[in-house]
Amino acid sequence: MHELSVAEAILDRAREAAADHGADSVETLTVELGEATHINADQLRFCIETVAEETPLSAVEVAIERVPARAACDCGWSGEPPTFDGTAAVVPSTRCPECGSGTEFTQGRECRLASIDVPADTQTPTER
Repeated sequence: MHELSVAEAILDRAREAAADHGADSVETLTVELGEATHINADQLRFCIETVAEETPLSAVEVAIERVPARAACDCGWSGEPPTFDGTAAVVPSTRCPECGSGTEFTQGRECRLASIDVPADTQTPTER
């Protein structure tokens, strides 16, 4: 289950970002998760919450924003890959519906910590 290692990396980055802002905890973290990653959003949320249990981030609220898959072709076509729906267990076709050539994802492969919310009473490092 690669969601566990992704969750650990996201929490590490959230702790670093919180520390950069003088915070010991995080109230909310927001993850951008692309449809083409094949990472299960519910499993990722569960893993983040489980890994955070015995840390200062134990009360973190996890928000996951889904990013739809989009692709583009050299012929000028761009849009949703035509066979992307319902492909949770297989790699989707990224063939261009106009010319049949291979396409490149332009979005939908994201898996990143987009933002964190820290407690309002947090001091910035320069205020300490």
